[in-house]
Amino acid sequence: MRNSHSVVVNMVTAVVLMHVEVGKAEQVYEKVKEIDEVEIVHLVTGPYDVIAYVELPEKSDYRRVVFAIHEIPGIKSTETCVSI
Repeated sequence: MRNSHSVVVNMVTAVVLMHVEVGKAEQVYEKVKEIDEVEIVHLVTGPYDVIAYVELPEKSDYRRVVFAIHEIPGIKSTETCVSI
């Protein structure tokens, strides 16, 4: 039974893992936070420097958001994991 106040939306969730240039992690972090679809962003240790959790209303929005992330100065490479 659905609650009459609930709205179910099929969002696309993705995790974007970023390698950044040395000394640029905090700048990249701040720029990634400015992207509307980014729900959570973390500076992390390990093989990646920054991780962002992205919520997209449509699968077609994926390309635009990933391109926006790639345009941020200091990002060397990304890997994206889309939730299925």
